[in-house]
Amino acid sequence: MSLGKSLSSYLLRAPVSALVQEIQHQPGLRRPLTDSLAEAYKNGHVRNREPASSLIDAWNNSLPVVINALDGLGLGQVEVLIEFGLPHTNAEVDVLLAGVHPASGLPSYVLVELKQQRKADVHPERSVAVNLGYEEWKLHPVRQVQQYCQYLMQHKAMLHGQPDRIAGAVLMHNAHDADVAELFALPASNHGRLFTQDRLEPFRKWLGARLAPRSGGEAAQALIDSAEYAPPKITDVNVTSRSGGPACFQLLDEQEIAHQEVHEAVRRVQNGGIKEVIIVRGGPGSGKSAIALELRRTLAAAGWDVVHATGAKALTLTLRDAYAKQAPQGSKSKAKKEAIRLFSYFNQLKKLGVDGCDVVICDEAHRIRRHSVDRYTPKAERENPRAQTDEIIEAARVPVFLLDDWQSLRPDEVGTAEYLKQRAEALGYKHTLIDLNGMYRAQGSAYYRDWVLRLLSVGVNTPQAWVPDGRMEVQLADTPQEMEDFLKSREAMGDSARMVAGFCWPWSNPDNDGTLVPDVTIEAWRRPWNVKSGHAVDGVPDADFWATDPRGAGQIGCVYTAQTFEFDWVGVVIGRDLVWREDRFIVDRTATRDRELRPKSIAQADVERCVRNAYHVLLTRGVRGVVIYAEDDATRDALRGHVITSVKHALPKPMRKILRS
Repeated sequence: MSLGKSLSSYLLRAPVSALVQEIQHQPGLRRPLTDSLAEAYKNGHVRNREPASSLIDAWNNSLPVVINALDGLGLGQVEVLIEFGLPHTNAEVDVLLAGVHPASGLPSYVLVELKQQRKADVHPERSVAVNLGYEEWKLHPVRQVQQYCQYLMQHKAMLHGQPDRIAGAVLMHNAHDADVAELFALPASNHGRLFTQDRLEPFRKWLGARLAPRSGGEAAQALIDSAEYAPPKITDVNVTSRSGGPACFQLLDEQEIAHQEVHEAVRRVQNGGIKEVIIVRGGPGSGKSAIALELRRTLAAAGWDVVHATGAKALTLTLRDAYAKQAPQGSKSKAKKEAIRLFSYFNQLKKLGVDGCDVVICDEAHRIRRHSVDRYTPKAERENPRAQTDEIIEAARVPVFLLDDWQSLRPDEVGTAEYLKQRAEALGYKHTLIDLNGMYRAQGSAYYRDWVLRLLSVGVNTPQAWVPDGRMEVQLADTPQEMEDFLKSREAMGDSARMVAGFCWPWSNPDNDGTLVPDVTIEAWRRPWNVKSGHAVDGVPDADFWATDPRGAGQIGCVYTAQTFEFDWVGVVIGRDLVWREDRFIVDRTATRDRELRPKSIAQADVERCVRNAYHVLLTRGVRGVVIYAEDDATRDALRGHVITSVKHALPKPMRKILRS
């Protein structure tokens, strides 16, 4: 029996034959298997966190049903992986079974989600939202396991394009059919079906049809635990797909609830209902942009007129560019014109007119401004401008907003969930708020996401020292050169990497000879910002493509070019606009070079919000790890107590020799 550590993809792994004795029950005591799992869980989590009572109940009461069923079928050599982690996320499958298919003799995998509930019903207006007795509605468990199967097919090499090799089920062994009757309305498939107390014998037969009583479980387990496909990036997505194409991203849990809620809102409005406003809130890496792009794909495939909009120029231009490049030969010119309407900006949506499209998907909605007034706005419209949010809501029959309450970057950016709810209510429209709790960046480390909020004292959080969690790597550099060398070592290993910084240095136009000015200067270390918008430099990407063009690795990115995008590794230079004093970070507005924050008329509270939010964005761009360097000496000293690992101890030895030579 193998207990997983924090770096493992499972909590415990063992063949069925080894688990039979571990599930023996003694009155008044937990089963030995439950104790082993609880110990592994505690050892594998930061601060020795205890497992929730619902997990203990599932291990103690539901797991034995599965193991006994397998043992009764003579499947002792099937490998059982408990709490199997889905790659790049914090989502876990309750049980993954690895064995051999009885017909094909090939590796075969079965996912089983364990549910303790005796009763459950479906939301009256949301067919995939289910009441399982929690405070919040949960994704229908059958859809949950179906999506888990699809996700593994996208991310595991041996399952890619092999749908018959994986199957999924939900086991509600405490429930009778009549008490969960509404759950059966969702169509079953090979990747997801429901078994209850009344269907235990069909459950056993189903297992027997997927797994053979022969050796091969350990080899199948080794395959599933081996090489993975990297998660898809925005630039990989087919944004032109209108029918029959594969999913851009496999959505999980609350992501899928949000996705289906929009589809059902569109159907309700189509059938005579009034306009509905959908608000999806989630932190960095919670999958907001994945939802936005998958919504655009599936709604367009269903024949709806869909407009994707942002307040971020880099993201919108990247999507327009992808749309044009993916168009068939001979129609690229037409595609470029189409892309301007299909991928728009918040301040352009009023041009659509009232209900000018079926759905508008507002990604990065925290960048929504109070109004759309700019230098081109007629004088008559400047005197009493409408709220930009109201213009957006008016433009579509179903407006969708995806946002993070802590990513607005300018004083007049007002996009929070509370503000959007207020505007929807003021206009007399129904609104639905869906919170995303999943994590699909930082190696699935929700702990890291929370730690960053605490470090920056965003909201009411208090800084805490970083405790390595076996997922995200957090390191501190003593010099910017040390940070850059480390990132280069990771690039040499095939990872993507970028350096970013707070806006504390001037940002010059290119020199007359067409070279970038090394504005970011820290003692002898000098590097240029990414190219200013509107300028072109040979061999260097335009500002809007700095994050996606490999040639951007040589320049320092700012928050406006980095937001939305992600890299395997990110190096963050904390400038003097954010310094550590006593026991926390404070904002020094005199150090900022952001012209939006420099005027004395800007309230201190707005400057504080924007500076902290900017570093919140920069520190959460990493998929695998982050390297932090602080220009201020006292801040760097203070961070040594909050970031344990030094870059000096993390550089691979062979790469040290290369860098020194």
